[in-house]
Amino acid sequence: MSEILEISCDESGHTGPDLLQKDQRMFAFGSVAIGDAEAFEIIRKARADHPVQMPELKASKLLATQRGQKLVTALLTAMDGRYVVSVNDKLLALCGWFFEYIYEPVYQDNPRLLYEKNFHRFVAMYTYLWMTDPSSDARHAIEQFQKYMRSREPADAPFLFNSPRPPLSEDGTEHPFESVLRFAYGYRDIITTDNARLNTMLPDAGRWALDLSAAGLWSHLNHWGRTGKLLSVRCDSSKPLQAIASEFTGDDNDPGIRQARMKHNPEPLGWKLLEPVAFVDSRDHPAIQLADVVAGTTVALFTNGLPGCDAIVESISRHGHPHSILPDMDIVDPATRAAAVNALIAYDLAKRAERRGDPYENLEAMYHFAEVSWAKGDYELIKNGGKPAG
Repeated sequence: MSEILEISCDESGHTGPDLLQKDQRMFAFGSVAIGDAEAFEIIRKARADHPVQMPELKASKLLATQRGQKLVTALLTAMDGRYVVSVNDKLLALCGWFFEYIYEPVYQDNPRLLYEKNFHRFVAMYTYLWMTDPSSDARHAIEQFQKYMRSREPADAPFLFNSPRPPLSEDGTEHPFESVLRFAYGYRDIITTDNARLNTMLPDAGRWALDLSAAGLWSHLNHWGRTGKLLSVRCDSSKPLQAIASEFTGDDNDPGIRQARMKHNPEPLGWKLLEPVAFVDSRDHPAIQLADVVAGTTVALFTNGLPGCDAIVESISRHGHPHSILPDMDIVDPATRAAAVNALIAYDLAKRAERRGDPYENLEAMYHFAEVSWAKGDYELIKNGGKPAG
């Protein structure tokens, strides 16, 4: 009989499908491989050593005092090696969804190459960076995109789907985000038709399409599934998770696993559940309170930092999940081949969109020529369809 691993999960910084709230920029999802009986003892001992007047432990309040910080340190120490946490910059996550719901519908039959080349991360980071410019078109586009993804009505995003852009210049000097806008407009019929299917494909008519909770739970199930043990999973009550948890089967029927394999994701994927994911009240389950402390502490760390809490910072860093979504400037560093090539590819794809061309035509060859041109410093190769000028 397989050994059973008890997993409890909770989140912090949740704002549902609204990822643009300025006072809630970070989201974290935490899980602990600890049962309630042991969690009760961990909390009891930490409280005895560092007394606090708090019926249910909440990281934000604990971290406001030195005694609370010591209690959090004690809890993380007791859980060492048995918790994991993923953290998302919500604006960057939304920019990532921008790729998934604008570019991926056009390449839905075979998105492998774009993912292999990190084009999805390039688009997300360039959109994210462009948001910092007050004169940028990115803010209008991303705000309308979020509204569109909540309604699936193209009229809610006229900046993307009903605003023709001036033709791209022949020298490719525009910012890559201009190429993104032209791509959305040029292939708008494919994009909007495919996204409209979310109304019937996803639970609750796709109401939670942009919610980060589901991605967090899916990633954590994969993490603990690698132990090879049967998972007994509990989560604090959550409407988005309750709507989609039944889709998380951990086998070939799991939509996330099917999509990851289509993209040739090399990670080991899958898990086995002892029973369906249970949704409970955290007040009755100490292990979920521990997961809440993990998630809340992580949000505090990435929002304002935790000066003087080196042990906490070190512990959270060691237990971070690789699926976290945080800014990475290397992805868009123009001095690197990958970023320079992806900028040229974004330009080429926008040119295709303007003429409603075949999005797959010679794409792999274009990447090859762009990489060669970067090495030679000859950008004319890509601008001439992979053929030397003249």
